[in-house]
Amino acid sequence: MHDHEARPAIDAQRTTRHHLGFIPLVWIKNLPNGEGIDGACTFEAAIDTCIEMDYQLSQAGRGLKYSSDPQLFIKDPGAGKDGEQIKGAANALVGTDKDSDAKLLEINGNAAAAVVEYVRCLREMALESIHGNRAQANKLNATQSGRAMELLNQPLIWLADKLRISYGEGALLSLFKMTVAARQRYPLTIAGAAIGTLNAQAKLSLRWPRWYAPSAQDRQQDAHTLKILIESGLLSRETATHILAGDWDIGDVEAERGRIEAGQKIGMETQMA
Repeated sequence: MHDHEARPAIDAQRTTRHHLGFIPLVWIKNLPNGEGIDGACTFEAAIDTCIEMDYQLSQAGRGLKYSSDPQLFIKDPGAGKDGEQIKGAANALVGTDKDSDAKLLEINGNAAAAVVEYVRCLREMALESIHGNRAQANKLNATQSGRAMELLNQPLIWLADKLRISYGEGALLSLFKMTVAARQRYPLTIAGAAIGTLNAQAKLSLRWPRWYAPSAQDRQQDAHTLKILIESGLLSRETATHILAGDWDIGDVEAERGRIEAGQKIGMETQMA
């Protein structure tokens, strides 16, 4: 701004000074490789295909309506009629050919079936272009394990991993850091409960759960594998507890290890008694 230009007036009634030392705002870029500051659109690659699907389905609807109301055509050498013809079985098209004849100008449903198959193919292409899930729920005839569901939805998981970087590491983590910085100046409460002092020097990180909860069979296989590794001396019990912490909702591994050792001590004392 040049010196000769007037600065805008500050609206004192709608202005708040937070004294945080930073702007409490995070701008999220959706996906990389996009033009502008917003990033790439998640569904941009499928927009043109969806428009093509709408057009094809509209044409299939016109074909079905035509099949439901065929045109009557009569060939009569002694008749002749000029003027505009109205389509429909109740309004006949009269011809003046040498041989008299009458027929219904109808079409079969093969064209409509071909359009539906073409639209189904376009749908799969659209889902594939935006990393969507092409699987059909009516073809899944059994309960799938968590690992099987991950393999089934692998393209969708790849897209979600990219969004986790943009909205998680890029936005959510920044908001957490702002919250810690704001706590150094203002008291914070969650559901009416005051938050204690937060360490501004602490390193924050996000811990994401598994995409699909493990089934009973998955947990049994994990437990069996860990048991073999512990007994063979290739893995410690503490490390095994860390591995199972996420699936079994163990928040504090050290406290869990303490409870395990206390339980083992009580069991040994009971056996000795």
